[in-house]
Amino acid sequence: MRQRSIHYVQAGDIFQDLDATQRAQVERQISYAHYPAGQLFYCPDERGETLFVLREGRVRLYKLSAEGRALTLAMLEPVSLFGEMTLVGHWLHDSFAESMSECLIGSLNREQLRAILMQQPAVALRFMDLMGQRLRTLENKLADIAFKSVPQRLASVLLNLAEARPDGNGRPTLFVTRYTHQQLAEMIGSYRETVTKAMGEFRDNGIIRIDNDQIYLANVTELQSLAGR
Repeated sequence: MRQRSIHYVQAGDIFQDLDATQRAQVERQISYAHYPAGQLFYCPDERGETLFVLREGRVRLYKLSAEGRALTLAMLEPVSLFGEMTLVGHWLHDSFAESMSECLIGSLNREQLRAILMQQPAVALRFMDLMGQRLRTLENKLADIAFKSVPQRLASVLLNLAEARPDGNGRPTLFVTRYTHQQLAEMIGSYRETVTKAMGEFRDNGIIRIDNDQIYLANVTELQSLAGR
């Protein structure tokens, strides 16, 4: 883990409404560090006193069943916060947070955050919005698992993970940096074998194309139809 001093409070996080002087005050309180893939930031029932600020990389929030089966609650990309629920509730984490790639992450302790929330109402409102968004995300995931088929859930997660870049003709192409079938299964609450079957059907029907480490969304319209969008 390599420490460095950095000023990274920008638009896209709960501090975006602060002016330059206020941002500088917040920046001085955030400690940033680089972490490797596979770094575990917290586990269920651990005491939580830190808000984490993801600036680079990808972090997964997930739960494990008694049998060891994982369910991914969220895949976080910059700029994202995590660990926030313990700062307003019972102080104990109820999930795992793990880096999926090399990450640059800042930390702000409980008392520092509470002081900022009390002094800056705009930040407090953004913080409340964040918690509301996380709750809606979990509610939508629960509804998908209960009411949608595996192909429908898989189509939805591929669309959510997709990035865009121009092809050789300058037209946007949607793609997903390759995840394993096990990782995709954990995102949609299914089994690896079921996801493998669905991915094969998507490929055979020309809905996706797999090339090296990337999944290209060849038929976005069909994926959107499956996902109910």
